[in-house]
Amino acid sequence: MKKTLLTAALVAGFASVAHAESSVTLYGLVDGGVGYNTQKTTWSGDFGNGSFKTRGFEFKNGVKNGNRWGLKGTEDLGNGTSAIFQLESGFDLGNGRSGQGDRLFGRKAVVGLTGESWGTLTLGRQYNVADDFLAPIDPFGTGWGQAAIGSAFGGSVSARYDNVVKYVTPNFSGFQAGLGWTGDNNKETYRNDTYGVDYDAKDSTNGITFGLGYNNGPIQAGFSYDYLRSKQKVNGVTVGDDKVKAWNLGFAYDFDVVKLHLMYGQQNDGQIGGIGLAGDIVLPDFTGGVETVGNGIAYDGFRQKSWMLGLTAPVSEAGKVLFSYTGNNIKNKEDFDGKITSHIFNLGYLHSLSKRTSVYAVASYGQSKLKINETAFNGQAKLKSTEVVLGLQHRF
Repeated sequence: MKKTLLTAALVAGFASVAHAESSVTLYGLVDGGVGYNTQKTTWSGDFGNGSFKTRGFEFKNGVKNGNRWGLKGTEDLGNGTSAIFQLESGFDLGNGRSGQGDRLFGRKAVVGLTGESWGTLTLGRQYNVADDFLAPIDPFGTGWGQAAIGSAFGGSVSARYDNVVKYVTPNFSGFQAGLGWTGDNNKETYRNDTYGVDYDAKDSTNGITFGLGYNNGPIQAGFSYDYLRSKQKVNGVTVGDDKVKAWNLGFAYDFDVVKLHLMYGQQNDGQIGGIGLAGDIVLPDFTGGVETVGNGIAYDGFRQKSWMLGLTAPVSEAGKVLFSYTGNNIKNKEDFDGKITSHIFNLGYLHSLSKRTSVYAVASYGQSKLKINETAFNGQAKLKSTEVVLGLQHRF
């Protein structure tokens, strides 16, 4: 909903000239709740026998969706083409701090051109194409805490990239396609003629994001592919060369009384945005403390298979029930002979109090099992994670 008076004041502050064909909109959402969560990892084997547990009843920030505020605008350039921009900032409702590593517009920052006949071109910090075509297929999308699709798929279904040039086609009877490129190349040169020291370092990161989508009538489908390469050279010698590949395929069909959601995907030779719930497994380290498995196995040889089965059903004009089962299987035989398997079960309820305000409840239970069967080292660990949240969201 546009706040006309406030928007007018903002426009006056940012620019001295306003045109009738231009508009700037202030928007956002505020989301918070209370909940209980517990995580417990038990382990045995060559790391010994033991356990690590956390639990608490606490305030929850941005559960159904991350808190945000933003500005977006458009200017009619004629001939069906418009200039557009969007600046979106995330924040923590509990303490008021900026999100995404204290970035001012960490969620999104783009400028571009759009036309009904030829599509949309945007430049800046923005999401991969999978966020356009795959993320909406999951019943819980990228929100709802542990129930989010990322708990099994990591960030491959919805990831933010810096320095992106992205193009999305118009909608052709439900069909759309998108293609993006991201890149950052830096070179450092050091010369010391007195001592004869020469040092050249080159760090380059490049990638593409591609996707296809179909949304028409009861059918919704999507496919995405991401490729990221990070290469480092010192004095002409390659010291690092990582090539991460990820693809996902999703499908949904609305039977009116219930909607079916399906998704499957893989990540190879690394991960995009984490490995999900499996990354929360806690193991003892060699100093007597503990450390998470995290991304410690996400490099060459890494392979992750992820899946999702979901259902949504309206129970009244204002309420609907959501369910999903997600899971993944992770292996990396190049550096460790083992695997991690995760299973996550989610149940939620959403009730709209108005067009802009809703209440919700979600309960999620997940478990991950780690097994290592190396000749010199073996062991196993099991993580159990539970989250229950009651929340309120208001959009403006």
